[in-house]
Amino acid sequence: MRIFISIELPETIKDNIAGAVNKMRTMLTPVKWVEKKNLHITLKFLGWVEDEKVKGLEDCVAECVKGFGAFELEFSGMGAFPDLKRPRVIWVGTKDGAESSKELADKIDCEISEKGFREEEREYTPHLTVGRIKERIDVAPLMDFIAEHERTDFGKFKVDHVSVMKSTLRRTGPIYDEIGRISL
Repeated sequence: MRIFISIELPETIKDNIAGAVNKMRTMLTPVKWVEKKNLHITLKFLGWVEDEKVKGLEDCVAECVKGFGAFELEFSGMGAFPDLKRPRVIWVGTKDGAESSKELADKIDCEISEKGFREEEREYTPHLTVGRIKERIDVAPLMDFIAEHERTDFGKFKVDHVSVMKSTLRRTGPIYDEIGRISL
């Protein structure tokens, strides 16, 4: 099954972000928007993991986050990767708690790579993906929208667990199911 480790968001923050995304939907095409129910922060994407290895993975994640402790995470501002002139990913940024989420992601990556999972090649940048761009778009409306929302506050919450998620790909979009929850 396809697996990733994430920070799941409360509905209030999803609502705030979805409000901004809904405004962008009318201005930007073609963009593959992330559905509100699927908004999350990916700490580690593992891809295909054999069913019998999932329990060991959960145990490994539990061991590596033991004692990490809960932290506040604030969502603020928007941007695009790799940049606004050639956007591929539209994101909402993190503010307070960004360093803690980076430390958590790095710790998980280091620990589970020792168990045979692929280690990340790029440095982790805490963000929440809201849209993916596969082809050329007129970037002017995106640049204007992001400039208007570069300081928008989308909310703050206490991160007290990480989730091991299963991703099932469908024509209508992915379906995410939590298969493990590990307290911080």
